[in-house]
Amino acid sequence: MGETLWRWHFTHHFREPNCTYQPRMPPLPHRDSMGRVVEKPVEDRYIHALDGKLRRLLVQCTDDVFDAGGLATWRRTYVRKVSPLGARLATWVTDYHTTTNTWEDFWVQVLRTLPAAFAMMFFILSFHTQPDILNLSYDAVHCKYLGDAKVWSNLLENRQGLAETTRDTSTYTLLRPRYLCLLKTDGSKGFTILSVEEWYSQNAESGEVLEYLFVAYSNEQFRNSSNADMESLHQIAEMATRDAGLTAFWVAGSCMPDESQLEDDIYRIADVVRGAKRMVVAVASPTTAEHLVPTPAEMLQQWGSRIWTFPELLLCPSDEVPIYHLVSGKPVALYVLPKQQMGKAVWADAPVAQQLMDHYRGSINLSRLELAILALKCLYARQTTQWFPGDQSYALMGLLRLRPHIDRTDTAFQAFARVSLSNDSDRLLERYVCLLPKTLGQPWHCMNDQYESSPWDVEPTCQVAGVCHDNTIVLDGAHGACIRWKSFKPVWAATGPSFKRTCAQKLMEMSFIFFIIGVALLATAGGMGSQSERSLPAGALAPYILPGVIFLLIWITVVLLTPKLVRIVYGGKFHNVQARFFGIEGYLNPPTIERAIFGGAFGRLKWSATGSPLSLSFVSDQGEKVGMNPCRDANTGEKVETAKQAQPGQLRMFTLVDTYSMEVTLFEAVRPPTALFICGNEGGMQRAVACSYDWTTQTFERETVLRIPTESLNRMHRVPRFKMGIVRKPYPNWVPGYAPAGNGSRV
Repeated sequence: MGETLWRWHFTHHFREPNCTYQPRMPPLPHRDSMGRVVEKPVEDRYIHALDGKLRRLLVQCTDDVFDAGGLATWRRTYVRKVSPLGARLATWVTDYHTTTNTWEDFWVQVLRTLPAAFAMMFFILSFHTQPDILNLSYDAVHCKYLGDAKVWSNLLENRQGLAETTRDTSTYTLLRPRYLCLLKTDGSKGFTILSVEEWYSQNAESGEVLEYLFVAYSNEQFRNSSNADMESLHQIAEMATRDAGLTAFWVAGSCMPDESQLEDDIYRIADVVRGAKRMVVAVASPTTAEHLVPTPAEMLQQWGSRIWTFPELLLCPSDEVPIYHLVSGKPVALYVLPKQQMGKAVWADAPVAQQLMDHYRGSINLSRLELAILALKCLYARQTTQWFPGDQSYALMGLLRLRPHIDRTDTAFQAFARVSLSNDSDRLLERYVCLLPKTLGQPWHCMNDQYESSPWDVEPTCQVAGVCHDNTIVLDGAHGACIRWKSFKPVWAATGPSFKRTCAQKLMEMSFIFFIIGVALLATAGGMGSQSERSLPAGALAPYILPGVIFLLIWITVVLLTPKLVRIVYGGKFHNVQARFFGIEGYLNPPTIERAIFGGAFGRLKWSATGSPLSLSFVSDQGEKVGMNPCRDANTGEKVETAKQAQPGQLRMFTLVDTYSMEVTLFEAVRPPTALFICGNEGGMQRAVACSYDWTTQTFERETVLRIPTESLNRMHRVPRFKMGIVRKPYPNWVPGYAPAGNGSRV
């Protein structure tokens, strides 16, 4: 059968995938939104727009992509024309690639008119198409997530007994440290570790407050497991406490002795800092430094590079921070730095981190959204000895009001999502969904957007309902639409009332009547003329011959004008049109697409001006912003050529056609997205998250983010709860499959 196969439904050739997933897995079950359960082998599939069933993915692609032989895990077919044959015959006369208006064009059109006109006599032209059952709306996405999430936004939906450990919404309270190191009061050196709760119970009547010093240090410089390091740290802490005029200090390595509560103690350090009277920083040479001895300034910078020291400095209660160091075995106070100047001295990312410093000092006021984004960015720029995968998120938790309980099974993203859901972070997760990463490997915690927008520029229009186990979230309330990839489909459109269009249509409908009348009159005259001329008076045949000739001349004129009349009937601006999204793998320009769907290039389809990062535009003489061919950019043209040989997991070029806004958008993605979800708006346009469907986990994986006009929402349906993956997963293992030589045949 060669490399292409027949597909009998809407007959055309298609090519089987030339890559297969490995290892080969047995058929897996899938439950659709209607509750039907089927078992299918692991292949690229999508949810059908009409019946919601699972279908094998078939993608139409341009000829150069089809012939290039690039590797793909989905079936491919050619782009086929679905426009009315009459319209194609009519526009064939004038719609060709020659763009100059010369005598050569005139004679080409004359030579094409006659065969086109007579060919059209054998086809019944239909100028009115009834709208389908979709009520002119986009194809709906038939999906509904039926599974359970790891954490639901609403506590009542969580499993019984799980709410407190997954999402804590209790009010913020300042927690005391469990233990403190109390200096001896008999004049001798040393300290004793005491329980804070016991101390307050014993001194309840006096009303005395136990003020203490917070000693900030790095485990990289003072190892908790080393007795020598801890002894040096205690010397510094004791001296600093006496210098501050206090009687107690808190050191992490000594004041968290209960291993059963160690997990909670680590993540309440932020509260201990808040409750301290003053804070000092103890620095030393790193334990890994054997030959090079850093300067005190370098030691301080190393201290500031650790993740847990970042919130300590931000929440420091004192305006000045003394720096202590051990010289020749004795603690020495090096100098005192104003807290306002500490950021420049210890942080490599001071321009960003200083904003947080100013916020906590009260000189500027960051919004909740800005606070969470900047803090997360700074925390992931620092080093840490990891306790759990979500350490950065748990450190962020200390800067916020509500703190969910630690879950050892959390991934970094799940920990962040739970912290974000617990606190009022201005719907950060919903905004994050609408951002388009600048690179394929961009970490999830990086908020950079290809459109150069910030999360606070996006206004979310959906809601995160839950966080699932596989770094996915459950969304609800988004507007959605399917993208049709296997072929174009006839699109109903209305151009509105027009006298010129009505006359053209009536002339073509009545042309055959003119022919019948003309032939009948001439036949009558011929029959009468065959009789004896003596029996007919003079001029008796004139009433038959002259009208017959006139009717035939009218018919011939209409026949010759038929291509022009058909263009008039099919031309004009659309007043109403069936809304659909069509997808093509590869680059295809608007005139070619319009010929395939509507029969000719009438200038209705235009390039999108700002639909994707690849879109280009210019300002016309009338001051209007108009989209232009993205391939005018040399880099985009090179990407189009490179994508023809793309392998699975690499970026490819796709063309999206929107028949409602009549815009064509060129974009990049790894897989062809089969659904669009409107999750937010930004800059006067809607952020459409384009997703492929991983049916094995019922997850819509984010492939790219496009911008579409706001009026498109009028033709979209809301989608109930669905599962979306926004942390890109590695592409599954694949191997090249059978790909015979040859290009196949086109239909």
